[in-house]
Amino acid sequence: MSEPVPIHAEGIFTMGIDGGVWENLIFEYLDENHYYRGLLRNREGLLNELRTVMRNMQGFLDEETIKINGEAVRARVIDVSLGFRGSFDRPYLEFYIYFKGNLRRGVNRYENYYEEEVAEYDYEIVWLFPPGFRIIEYEFAGEGSVMGGGNILRLIVRKGLKVGNYESIIFEVP
Repeated sequence: MSEPVPIHAEGIFTMGIDGGVWENLIFEYLDENHYYRGLLRNREGLLNELRTVMRNMQGFLDEETIKINGEAVRARVIDVSLGFRGSFDRPYLEFYIYFKGNLRRGVNRYENYYEEEVAEYDYEIVWLFPPGFRIIEYEFAGEGSVMGGGNILRLIVRKGLKVGNYESIIFEVP
């Protein structure tokens, strides 16, 4: 029986005016053998699987160094859910992650240090900052664009691109 294969991911980071960041991370899979559908019939098996993927995700986050204005912050997986995109062949896992840093008026910096790798599938990242915040500069692998009133950052990473090691966003708080 073949394992589900990751085919796409999307991360939406929403920063609050208090420096708290909610990260909504969705991994989509191709699951022709319906591994995840089978778990729906076994509540205990499903809960064990969700606990395992939550622990694994927390392990990945613990290997990263996230800083806001030079201070290390810790990202925590709050919960995870399983869903399907139109068919049992297309499950997704959705992680709810939170971290918080101290913001100040003027220029602020988000930084993330993590292991370098090659993207195994396409993914997109969107950063949503509060109205009035302004993105000044960013450093990420992939293609990026600043949108809205200068407070939305959209990034696209294609399969096969070398990513990681360092990323940052410099932004202004009014």
